[in-house]
Amino acid sequence: MTHRDCDNALLTQVRNAAQTVLSMSETFTFSYLEKCLPAEALQKVQKVILTGCGDSYCIGVAARPCFESEGAYPGFQAEALRNIEAARYYRTYAGWGEKKAEDHLICAVSITGSPVRPREALARINQLGGISVAFTDNENSLFAREAKYAVRINVPQDHYKPGVTDEECPGMTSYIAGCYAVMMFGLYMCVCKGLMTKQQAEEQRQAAIEYARAFTPELIDDLEEKAFRFAEKLQADGFDCMDFIAEDQEFATAFFASAKMVESFGAVTTHDDAEDWCHINYFNRNPARIATFLMANPSSPSFSRDQETATCAVAIKRPLAIICEDTADGLPEQAWTFKMPTPKYRWINALLQHIPMDFIAAYLGIFRRQMPVGISSELHERDAACARFKKSEQVFVEEL
Repeated sequence: MTHRDCDNALLTQVRNAAQTVLSMSETFTFSYLEKCLPAEALQKVQKVILTGCGDSYCIGVAARPCFESEGAYPGFQAEALRNIEAARYYRTYAGWGEKKAEDHLICAVSITGSPVRPREALARINQLGGISVAFTDNENSLFAREAKYAVRINVPQDHYKPGVTDEECPGMTSYIAGCYAVMMFGLYMCVCKGLMTKQQAEEQRQAAIEYARAFTPELIDDLEEKAFRFAEKLQADGFDCMDFIAEDQEFATAFFASAKMVESFGAVTTHDDAEDWCHINYFNRNPARIATFLMANPSSPSFSRDQETATCAVAIKRPLAIICEDTADGLPEQAWTFKMPTPKYRWINALLQHIPMDFIAAYLGIFRRQMPVGISSELHERDAACARFKKSEQVFVEEL
């Protein structure tokens, strides 16, 4: 069997990943954002909070650099918070002061608009006089209606996403679309505040498009074939868990990929940065049975530590996959290295660098003959889980 003999809905999404970016670039434009959220509404904003649940939280981590992007000096204070932290904890110790949240904007992401907690985070900022923005594909949801401004992402309908076809699987198309949308929102905000010119923003948008175009069908096929072989090795040798290592924006890529492993076949995963890994997970027992994934981009400030981590991992016989820009060197030959196109701006990596790990998740799900966890057991059945999320109580914390 070769990789060309396999197919499922997740594989289809990964194979179409670059096209998803190109499709979004045609519909999700700066002029579209201006219609959704006029520039004058953003003039008071000094602090941006990005939040969401699961993959949507990763979107915030991935997109945060765009609010502080090159050319945007001094840029926004931008922070990606886990949803429960944005809804229940943010500034509960420090308090708000007289102006409260007048200079705050919260951007919450939920493709379905179903979970309660993102809505709660929006309502909290509304009560404090801030600006709430919902990125979603469900404009009729309570989540969208809670926001002062709702932005429809318009996930490409011709690429699989949950709810569009009868075959349900881990979502990837919606993640790429969400990342692109919030990244463009970051650039748009910088333009609106005079921190970046329209020409600078458009140049960065074009750089993202050129990055997607670099993922030619031949490159995608090469990455898939190598991912297939790595997945075959993991399946043959056996593994107990998976360990993902990354920092800063790359952490979103690693976290998202770990979620696809969980959703595809129920993997047990951990994730950490390269520094803490050397202090903690390095000492995990049975290292040869821990499938390990490391993000190691030369453009990253932590690349030297990533190189040291890779050397340590292969020394203790970890099965190691390294995902990196194609300019990377100084990495151990024993590792499975997936070299990806190098974008003009580092933040663009987060759009597509997860591709090899997504392929591996899909193939391990096929090899293990498992349906995605969300529909393979009554306990984790998706509709029932969503029903429980919707019934979660909406709570407002007492503000100082």
